[in-house]
Amino acid sequence: MGKLLITGAAGFIGTNCALSLRDDFELILIDNFSRSGSEKNAAMLKDFGLTVLNVDVADRSAVNSTLDKQGDISAILHLAAQTSLLESLKNPIEDFDSNALGTINLLEYFRINNPNCRGIFLSSNKVYGNLNEFDFAQNGKRYVPVGIKPAFGESLPVLPKGGYSISKSISDAYVQEYGKRYSMPVISLRQSAVYGPYQNPRSDQGWVVHFLRELNATNVVQLRGEGLQVRDILFVDDFVELARMILESQPKFGDFFNVGGGVDNSLSILELFELYTDITGTPVSYKTATMDLEDQKYFVSDNQKIREYTGWLPKVSPRDGVSRILKHLSL
Repeated sequence: MGKLLITGAAGFIGTNCALSLRDDFELILIDNFSRSGSEKNAAMLKDFGLTVLNVDVADRSAVNSTLDKQGDISAILHLAAQTSLLESLKNPIEDFDSNALGTINLLEYFRINNPNCRGIFLSSNKVYGNLNEFDFAQNGKRYVPVGIKPAFGESLPVLPKGGYSISKSISDAYVQEYGKRYSMPVISLRQSAVYGPYQNPRSDQGWVVHFLRELNATNVVQLRGEGLQVRDILFVDDFVELARMILESQPKFGDFFNVGGGVDNSLSILELFELYTDITGTPVSYKTATMDLEDQKYFVSDNQKIREYTGWLPKVSPRDGVSRILKHLSL
């Protein structure tokens, strides 16, 4: 059993990964507890005998001193990040420190101390910018691309717009650089909308769970835009299974992959509302507004490259995933 370092371990993806992988690895869990709900997640993990250390990946000295005490680490799952576009515009230095500086601190530590450590680093589909270079049209309750394929592959140009998009693209580029230049088995996942239990979303991040909470708590939901924006949603159990498969696969050196639910698991906000009503029998009322300039009208991942690498396919349908979230929210 090797040692697996999970950063951002008290976030929702980290919490789910820790619970699922605790029998496969000796876990080293770190988090700076800046995210709302992270301390609650850490307390829950403690009930399973898992301790989350208070370490900020942006603090190189703290990272180095903590990891020096852990012995030989065989793998890292780097999930720690500032994930809100709006927050990145308010506090760009904190966004850069968390996303770009934190990534290079970890890469540099392992370059010097353990260059054979396998690493999965989370990027974002936001590295591709707002995609306004493409045409999209309304079709029913969603936007659809015009004149192009319905899913985007890795050949899509990286054109970041806004602080979060920029800091994630820098992180993504450093993973490629360290992997290729220093022959380190580290890869970057440009993931779409991951959702699941233990998530503490904001209005501009974690939209599936955010809206499901809002629908349970209020009579009228406020939107940014018309609700036609589309993402391919990925239930966290499918993400955890992918992480497990990557760690068991032939190493890649500085490669990058689009990862999401794919075309079959794509959903607009209005289609989420429709699904909510179908499952619960409760109608939805909402107010529209102007869409953020940095928002993507449509993003769906082409999973062909990651599928060829690992054989992975997402299994949890939107209906099943939404039903699970509604059940979790009612607990």
